[in-house]
Amino acid sequence: MEAEGSPSSPTTSDHGPQQVVPRMLQIDWSAGPPMPQGMQDNQLSRVGDWIVSTGGFCSGKDKDAKPGKYPRGFLNKVWALNLRQEASGWVALPDLPAAPRQGMSGVGIQNDVYAWGGFSYTAPYAYRKGYRLSHRRGNWKWESLPDFPWPIVWGATCSVDFSIYVLGGADYDAKGFYTATDRNGHTAGMGARLMVFDTEKPEDGWQERTRCPGTPRTLAGAASVEGKIYILGGLAVETRTGAYTNVVDCWRYDPQTDKWRRLRDLPISGSTASPGLGVYKDRYLLLPAGHQYKKVMNPDGSLRPKYGMASQVDRGNWSKHPVEPISDYFNHFYVYDLRSDLYGTAPDLPFDDVASINLVMGSTMYLFPSETAGFVWDDEYFGHHPEFVLKGEIKELEWKRP
Repeated sequence: MEAEGSPSSPTTSDHGPQQVVPRMLQIDWSAGPPMPQGMQDNQLSRVGDWIVSTGGFCSGKDKDAKPGKYPRGFLNKVWALNLRQEASGWVALPDLPAAPRQGMSGVGIQNDVYAWGGFSYTAPYAYRKGYRLSHRRGNWKWESLPDFPWPIVWGATCSVDFSIYVLGGADYDAKGFYTATDRNGHTAGMGARLMVFDTEKPEDGWQERTRCPGTPRTLAGAASVEGKIYILGGLAVETRTGAYTNVVDCWRYDPQTDKWRRLRDLPISGSTASPGLGVYKDRYLLLPAGHQYKKVMNPDGSLRPKYGMASQVDRGNWSKHPVEPISDYFNHFYVYDLRSDLYGTAPDLPFDDVASINLVMGSTMYLFPSETAGFVWDDEYFGHHPEFVLKGEIKELEWKRP
């Protein structure tokens, strides 16, 4: 099927990057309840009044700085934070009944967490099994779901009503990640394929819809607003070299018509990273701290140089962490306005990061750092894979269309 609004060229000016980017949001930062230990790439879902964290990974760095907070290893631990009782902190829930892993693809729907796949550094490396964590009458219980059709890591995931949509994702083995196909060269176009799972008919398993006409990708941002699905940016792996490249083409999908429409490219070449995007006022999609690589991959597979300036925290006087005096991460914060098809900005993050995960409840954002160069908050040091939770109160600003 031909895509609605499909461009004749992947770099056509109709979709090119925006030259003037206005400030759209103000965010006042504070510290939220810290996680029980440092981690990255945990799957986070909203379930009723709870935020639920599943899995993740900690590198073991910084263990001398904060003994006990940064044990190395993959996790199948599950923790939850009751948003009505934040002062009580995170509580342990039943472990994921599977091997420890990071990078699961999932979402929360009403009182249930749904999650598939993920990866670790031991065989079979990437996974396809699915699980549901249900919250009923105060009890939490895991059960198995139909497998995803292939191993899936970092699929862009969101829900429309009771259906879960997953776009793209990667496969992984001991050699690296794969987005064009799986590790065996099969599942052609894997990173552009769109799958849907009806939670009210789980026996039907996963069904495929029209694939995205854009670049096959993983670590893209996904959100659903008013029944439409938005896919922003991501990361693609060059098949020949295994090099990581940014994906900047962005898309809107209509489940009712099964059609795609291309949106404006990202304002800088930086992967959006969070598989689920925070949404403010059903209008603004939040895009914090994407990583910038040397190349951009176009929908036809060709490469071009990076563009735009990715910002970083000034570490010129950094003395708290001599192992990493230079940051390879970024702190810019972009916003996409659905009404105008324009990008704007919010205040930069107070630390450099990559693959930040954010959830928005009303005007409050909870942001979970993923991989930082270390930072200090209120004189306390937080490490490479921190236990820190950043909390932000969001306000819409008056801004004019450039």
